[in-house]
Amino acid sequence: MDKTDLQSPMLVSQAVLITPLELSSASISTRSTSFSLLRTWRYPVYPVSFKLRISLGPLLMFYRLFALLYSSTKSDTKFTMVRAPFLGLNHLSMRAGDLQTSSRSLSIGIVGGGVAGLYAALLLQRAGYRVHVFEGTDRLGGRVHTHYFNDEENQYFEAGAMRIPNSSHHSIVFDLIKYLQCSKLPSDMQIDLIPYNLTSPGNFVYINRSTAKFLDASSTTPRSVNWSLPGGAKAKFQDRSAKELMLEAVGPLLQKLDANFNDGFKEICRKFDHYSFRFYLTSILGWPTEVVDFLETVISQTNQFALSVTEIIMEFIDFSTKEWSTIAHGMNRLPLAMAHLIGYKNITLNARVNGVRNKDDGRVSISISGCDTTIDVTFDKVIMAIPPPALRMITNRPAWSEKKELAIRSMHFESLYKMGLRFKTRFWERVGPASCRGGQSTTDLPIRWIVYPSNGIGDDGPGVLLVYSWMTDADVWVPLTPEERRDLALANLAEVYNGKIDTKDGSVINVYDLILATSDAAWSARNCTGDAKFLPGQFSSRFEAARQPEGNIYFAGEHLSRHHTWIAGALESSWETVSNIIGPIPKLGPPDIRSSAKAEEEGEEVLKLKQRVDVGSGLDVANWEGTITTGGNGERGKVDFVLRLPKQLLGFDLLDLDNDRSGRSGVEIVRIPGSQGAKVRRI
Repeated sequence: MDKTDLQSPMLVSQAVLITPLELSSASISTRSTSFSLLRTWRYPVYPVSFKLRISLGPLLMFYRLFALLYSSTKSDTKFTMVRAPFLGLNHLSMRAGDLQTSSRSLSIGIVGGGVAGLYAALLLQRAGYRVHVFEGTDRLGGRVHTHYFNDEENQYFEAGAMRIPNSSHHSIVFDLIKYLQCSKLPSDMQIDLIPYNLTSPGNFVYINRSTAKFLDASSTTPRSVNWSLPGGAKAKFQDRSAKELMLEAVGPLLQKLDANFNDGFKEICRKFDHYSFRFYLTSILGWPTEVVDFLETVISQTNQFALSVTEIIMEFIDFSTKEWSTIAHGMNRLPLAMAHLIGYKNITLNARVNGVRNKDDGRVSISISGCDTTIDVTFDKVIMAIPPPALRMITNRPAWSEKKELAIRSMHFESLYKMGLRFKTRFWERVGPASCRGGQSTTDLPIRWIVYPSNGIGDDGPGVLLVYSWMTDADVWVPLTPEERRDLALANLAEVYNGKIDTKDGSVINVYDLILATSDAAWSARNCTGDAKFLPGQFSSRFEAARQPEGNIYFAGEHLSRHHTWIAGALESSWETVSNIIGPIPKLGPPDIRSSAKAEEEGEEVLKLKQRVDVGSGLDVANWEGTITTGGNGERGKVDFVLRLPKQLLGFDLLDLDNDRSGRSGVEIVRIPGSQGAKVRRI
């Protein structure tokens, strides 16, 4: 296979398991031409990483085992080659009736090539379903987007997602990364994590045209930035840091989440979701408006406290994480690696969906425009992995439930703005008593936040920093031309940095002399997007309605999770949607390879070999039935390794799991020293 073929090899040490999956028919028609689509054989493979010290021989045996199991099920089917010009793809078309359709042969269309859509495609392909992703723009990743100024090292900035909190709430992202790291990928798509510095000793606060000495945002007090407070509030508030005030405000609510996150979240929604955070601070806690204004300015963005209490609490949890990571060489390696495993034949760019409707037979038809033509594509099910503003702009779609329509119309998305500025030097690392080696500085200027990327710290030569604003602070940038935006950003940076001394060469810093190039992203100006940030009452009254499917049309995206704006939220929503379509399914991640002790503890029942087939490796292959204790031959606990394979991971039914009334979800393979083969149990 070349790069355009689907390659997701299951790497068992150095062995490769190739499992063909049967894919069902779908139909494509243009306004003047019909195509019979499109039965395609795909060869996905799934990454397995062994952390135990085991030899290659037994693993190669498993490869032969699965290859033999599949070869026995392969049937003769006649195919013909056709070309669908709009998709630019070759397909294998199967004549009707050549092969009986199975429940696993459903075709699923995915609208949206962001991480939610790509994750859904990977999950579904792993489970044996045929998918196709339609992306309306010329690139994949959604708001995961890295802009490269040139091919030189570290000359890029993250126009979208730029950091991942190392917390349990974001474990799905790290598991996905581990999954991709185990996969066979081109060198320019391989993913390595590096630390992301959320703060740095040189970060500062510049408010009211003055800099708070040696203070980052969380340590800033009203007194340190000359913030005016009413007389009665000075004694109580003027020397309290922003961090201290925020903890006092949210501490009791965090305790509810710490005790039981799901129950705590429901209680917060029930009691406080209909309050804005500003109302909560002023009316429930009784804080003066001036104190609330100070806190919002220093640790957030303008009008951010108009969001719901629930939204601010979830945001605080994420930003309370101490350790963070980012992806070396750019966050866009994440969607590019995902797309590579999905297969480029299964993705169409510049395919804007302008219609979606249910057909009488229960399937779903979507209309796609691009390349001066429009086509209709029919799938068994469709996932709309796009934000509500984009969904609302689809002109030809059915009227859904009243609550669904209200949710689509009203769920709040805020503007986002970022500009990357490439300079001749990394001057921000060479000024003042402490340098900004990562982290961010806070201002009340239009740029609001100055973010110092964590890649390339300490490099000589050119460097890139970025300015970042959102919500009301981002809106003011949208009407300006790119040139006006560049001039404004430079003027703000000049106010902060010009005249300071570069401690490395003694030069006087002038950002106008140092600038090389700029690039920016005003997200709400480019597409119907931004990030979800719910207003009061929207978690309580809009969230569940927005998540519900409409017939065979399903929905996914970060707005349909509790972790808005984050990659983790998009992935969680996608996983929940796929589970609603095909049943419970494991998230992507490294397989559960357990130690011998763990295998002994949990391996009470094992299915025994009934019939042996010699495949030249000494491994017994067969149908399994009956039970014995782990260890065989009366011995317990002497297990080389355990390989857990969930049912959805296999791509075919081992042990006829679909008819297993016990409801087990997969198989577990255990190799025991001295035995004549491997033993398998349902899990």
